[in-house]
Amino acid sequence: MRTDLIRTLLYFDIFSYPLSEEELLSYCGFVAKESGQLARQALQDLVKDGLICKKDGFYCLAGKAELVERRLSGNKRAKERLITARRYARLIASFPFVEAVMLSGSIAKGYMGRNDDIDYFIITRPGRLWIARSLLVLFKKLFLGNSHRNFCINYFVDSQSLHIREQNRFTATEIAFLVPVYNERMYRQMLGANAWIKTYYPTFTQEGQPEMPASKWIKTLLEALLDNGMGNRLEAFLHKRSIRIIRNKFQQMSTSAFHSSFSLKKNELRYLPGRQQHRIIRRLCWKERLFERRMGAPLQGMPRLSNTPLTQS
Repeated sequence: MRTDLIRTLLYFDIFSYPLSEEELLSYCGFVAKESGQLARQALQDLVKDGLICKKDGFYCLAGKAELVERRLSGNKRAKERLITARRYARLIASFPFVEAVMLSGSIAKGYMGRNDDIDYFIITRPGRLWIARSLLVLFKKLFLGNSHRNFCINYFVDSQSLHIREQNRFTATEIAFLVPVYNERMYRQMLGANAWIKTYYPTFTQEGQPEMPASKWIKTLLEALLDNGMGNRLEAFLHKRSIRIIRNKFQQMSTSAFHSSFSLKKNELRYLPGRQQHRIIRRLCWKERLFERRMGAPLQGMPRLSNTPLTQS
């Protein structure tokens, strides 16, 4: 139990994000009355031992109480920007072949830094991901000056590819914290296709935002016009052309680095998935090893995912 609480705090400490008691217990799956009482006692013991601290109802690693104020400011900012996020999510949902829209990234966790973008997780119809993505990119360039601030659309999958292959705390967190805005039924299918996240978040799921109906007539018309061989050819063309454009944009990267940093498949588009995951997981392993040194005992439970040296920052 102590291990689960510590590992969760260590992970969120990577993002300088203290957790409330309710959040900690929920993320660890200690929601039953008996387990909740034991977890609260374990938290008190960890505070007494000087391994973690508590301030204004939030827990964090010892010596980092100043992060509580940062968190509260970010929570307030996220709440304010949620209005904008929901408006753009509704707009995204009105585009052809978009089947579901969810908030992802920092805003899905209820926190926004001053310069954070609003991220969206978009599910499309099979065989039409690149048409949907290209239309959204065109809109962003024509009407938003290519700004990512309120319209960061770097994660697409189609509705037949909901299972995420990489299974670690980073990807589990990103999936568990998705906030459905359009088509909550598809969101539930997403969770069902990734039941493995319960290893990390046994009981936690997000509450969806009130469903915002998308504009239908243009969407329906364009889908009908492209639901044929011409649409298939256009999809193939846009897929190949998009890969070339993205490759040229990141031409300074080696071929191996490019392929490890992007997923540009017919049924999936992700920017820098490997690079970000590996960086976060390495930091988590490094933090765990430092914490073990401080405790003078190993953390039990789930094994580490790498052997990161203690010199890692």
